[in-house]
Amino acid sequence: METSPQPPVEAPTIAFHHRVIVASVLAVFTIIGLFGNTLVIFSVITTKKLRTVTNILVVNLAFADNLACSFLPFQIAGLLSQTGRYPIPEIICAIVAGVGFTSVCCSASTLVAIGFVRWYVITRSIRGHQGLNTPKNIAKVVLIIWTVSLALMNIPPALGVGTFGYYRYYGLCTLSDSNPLAYVNILFQGTVIITAIVLTLTFYGLILRHVLQHNKQFRDKFADDKATGSSSAEAQKNMASPSTSQDSRSPMIKAINQKEIEITKNVFIVVCLFMICFVGSSVNFVIPGASLATVYGYMILMANSVVNPIIYGLKHPNFQEAFKRILCRRRRPLERVSN
Repeated sequence: METSPQPPVEAPTIAFHHRVIVASVLAVFTIIGLFGNTLVIFSVITTKKLRTVTNILVVNLAFADNLACSFLPFQIAGLLSQTGRYPIPEIICAIVAGVGFTSVCCSASTLVAIGFVRWYVITRSIRGHQGLNTPKNIAKVVLIIWTVSLALMNIPPALGVGTFGYYRYYGLCTLSDSNPLAYVNILFQGTVIITAIVLTLTFYGLILRHVLQHNKQFRDKFADDKATGSSSAEAQKNMASPSTSQDSRSPMIKAINQKEIEITKNVFIVVCLFMICFVGSSVNFVIPGASLATVYGYMILMANSVVNPIIYGLKHPNFQEAFKRILCRRRRPLERVSN
């Protein structure tokens, strides 16, 4: 007795409504990221105040994030596919995966470079173009960043350690599940990103420690000068008004404390957003097995390409001024046409 052929069993995939949620968020990221990063690049090009050595790295960061955002629509196409295949030729999916990994690595490396340059300039009290802080040297750093990022993210798949392609379960262009060495590649990439996180946090921690120590020395010197330089005068004044000395000194101490609070707050914001975007997704990627959290982890990772213009743009007064000037200049012609 012949048995009827069994229908092929379909491979499991993430529920479509989860894909729609992630695709919708990525669409928003695409619009905001392209707008914000392009605004940062255009601001540096058109504003003389922003043509600094450090902003060469900021532009490189914005360019890498723009590249990541510009390829998100191709990821959205894969997420919304219900056929189990990538709706565009799969070579495009492989390119999207390669560009995505490269841009993320470049973004992380650029953040490390920005932290290093800020630490170098602040701790050595450098003003102007000195030492490493020259356009030529920073341009070399940018070239090294892109070369290393391309090598680290693309050479392993080219050697067979993982394969770029369409991961059907997630609906994403990433490392294909058909290659048994894909997990080795994921571990390697996770190590690279976590190393970038540690280095970035180290440089910002060194900056914070240096500033706090500098402020403490200034505070101590101010107190010593007040105690030795005007001890006799203060004694006479305190006889008449004991609170005069304390009142004259308190505004300076309060100003220093406020400065420490603002520095701590800004570094804390940078650290927290960096940790949220990279650590959460990286830890999830190195855990064996497929899970729903991975696709949401990818969404969080891509949020880094959106928040960077906010951290390095909107928190900077010169960028704020440039943003207002550019946006207002575009708005005025539209108002004239409407009138």
